[in-house]
Amino acid sequence: MRELRKRKGWPQETLAGKVFSSTTRIAQVELATDPPNAELCQRLDDTLEASGALVELLPLLGRSQFEEWAEVFLSRQAEAVKIHEFSQVVPGLLQTPGYARAMVASARIFHKRDPDEIVQDRMERQEILRRPRPPWLWVILAESTLYHVVGNRQVMAEQLEALLEAGAHEHIHLQILPYEATVPAALGGSLSVLVMSGGEQVAYMEGIRGGSLLEGDDATPYSVLYDRLHGNAISHDASADLIRRVLEERHR
Repeated sequence: MRELRKRKGWPQETLAGKVFSSTTRIAQVELATDPPNAELCQRLDDTLEASGALVELLPLLGRSQFEEWAEVFLSRQAEAVKIHEFSQVVPGLLQTPGYARAMVASARIFHKRDPDEIVQDRMERQEILRRPRPPWLWVILAESTLYHVVGNRQVMAEQLEALLEAGAHEHIHLQILPYEATVPAALGGSLSVLVMSGGEQVAYMEGIRGGSLLEGDDATPYSVLYDRLHGNAISHDASADLIRRVLEERHR
């Protein structure tokens, strides 16, 4: 892409204007730090007269390491004004150190990094919720999350207490998706939908060993999917009551 742009004698600003994007976004694509979505890739291909070469290369980005996709998502998450999460485990932004450590330990065969570093990074990311102007965080948890024992009973008791404390904050909304609610087959793991300051949306789906990042129009279906999950979840107050009951019945 950079080579095609230079052949035309265009600076990044010129290309950005022609494809209705920003100079920063063009730089990210050229540096391979943030892949384009299908729509942007097609505009780049047409504008640079690549004869389909860029479009043909796009699927190869899907073979990027899982960690690279996750890194792009986390950078977006840090800048988002709204964070919508659905998960069948407690998401990283609400995990206690003990829960995070147990999660990392259970997946240690996949990690090359020091587990303590991963846990520390996860705890540091939670600082975005303690900023003077934190993002709006809306979390929907599958009911099974409350019952599965991660680590041990004490770890789970501490985690459930932490969920109750988090849900008491005005900028954090927590709901439980009950067992009887149907989870769409398209969701093999977790779903995150971010809303950026300009209103654009970013969707990220993550499974055991894979993740996919979608932006703009590509993210819209996943935003709708999240709305459907929300519609089937019990209320914030009822969810807090359920967490308390599970805590009293199973983890005291």
